[in-house]
Amino acid sequence: MEKNNEKFTIEEVLEKTGVYVGPTVGVSMLPMLKNRRDSVIVVKKTERLKPLDVALYKRGNDYVLHRVLEVKEWGYIIRGDNCYSNENVPEDTVIGVLREFYRKDKHVICTNEKYLRYAKRRIATYPVRRVFFVIKQKLYGLARKIIKKKK
Repeated sequence: MEKNNEKFTIEEVLEKTGVYVGPTVGVSMLPMLKNRRDSVIVVKKTERLKPLDVALYKRGNDYVLHRVLEVKEWGYIIRGDNCYSNENVPEDTVIGVLREFYRKDKHVICTNEKYLRYAKRRIATYPVRRVFFVIKQKLYGLARKIIKKKK
């Protein structure tokens, strides 16, 4: 958001308007959100988040949009839909929560039953996806060793 060439941070936009609308960047929320194609509507965090919510939080200077897996006294255990490790995210670093998004031209509201089924399925299938991810990584490593030996 700009006004007279002055740029605002997402925190400033959320504080001023209560809503941030913008594009996604990155692959951590695939297949739900595609890099630089989809747009998100994030509202300012006003209460504790719940499992399945998608939190917007700061990691250093970066903004991260990942799914809440567990709520803890100190904050949240969070993971991107396309990630294979959890993060411990303190309560005070969470600045917003995803309420809606546009996937290509399709408008999705995060309380929609179909969306909630997707979110639950994404979490439930994680252990199987993780096994395949580890196997794939090991095969790539083995292939690199074989190629290196041939050179």
